[in-house]
Amino acid sequence: MAVAKAVFFLGLILLFHAGYSSVQHKSFLKLAEEEYEGLPSDIILECILSSILCIFGLLSGVSRFKDIHLKTELNSKRYDSIFHRQNFMIFNHRGTTIYSK
Repeated sequence: MAVAKAVFFLGLILLFHAGYSSVQHKSFLKLAEEEYEGLPSDIILECILSSILCIFGLLSGVSRFKDIHLKTELNSKRYDSIFHRQNFMIFNHRGTTIYSK
């Protein structure tokens, strides 16, 4: 899990670096008064590599998914405990006055 987070953050840092490099390259072309024809291949390669690292880090760090059918969890619980909510428990009702002795 820690390795997956490290890979993800490494990919994220590389992705931000590739974005910064592309902005810096474009500003360099403006200063040199050259025409913009696209990004250099090293920036494109860095974008692809960092995207792959981010995707790998996210997918390998995800915990195991729960089953969509709740039969396995509900079989071990009683029916009363499933729908038991404390918000619906009312202790101040008319039964206390009727059955008070």
